[in-house]
Amino acid sequence: METYLLRPRLPRVIALAALLVIVGGVGLGVALATKQVVWWVLGGVGAGLGLILILAGALAARRQRVWVELDDQGYSVYSPRGEFTGDWADVSRVAWSKGKDKIALYHGERRRTVIAHPAGLQDDELLRLRHAIDTHLGD
Repeated sequence: METYLLRPRLPRVIALAALLVIVGGVGLGVALATKQVVWWVLGGVGAGLGLILILAGALAARRQRVWVELDDQGYSVYSPRGEFTGDWADVSRVAWSKGKDKIALYHGERRRTVIAHPAGLQDDELLRLRHAIDTHLGD
């Protein structure tokens, strides 16, 4: 069995969160030096909020991942939209999207499974997946 993991980009809010952690850490450093309560509060709130945003962004990105498993009989796709499976014998054709960030596996005219990269890009993992699909289909 082969497994492919398509990962999204990290949310941009993580950069802001990292800045909050740094500013909060500086505030806590000032609090240690001056022993003023206001700096403890500002530093603690900034650092705490930054850490919460980093955690939330990382969890959101993790939920958007797409797992694809291939074996000799067929494939399984696990994504935020659900779980999809199919047999190689039933695949009638394969198509790339124009942006090359999606692979569509057609099962006749009525059914298709779309594997979409969560970051909307064509990366090495998606190219390896496409090559493996072609290998399983004998193309």
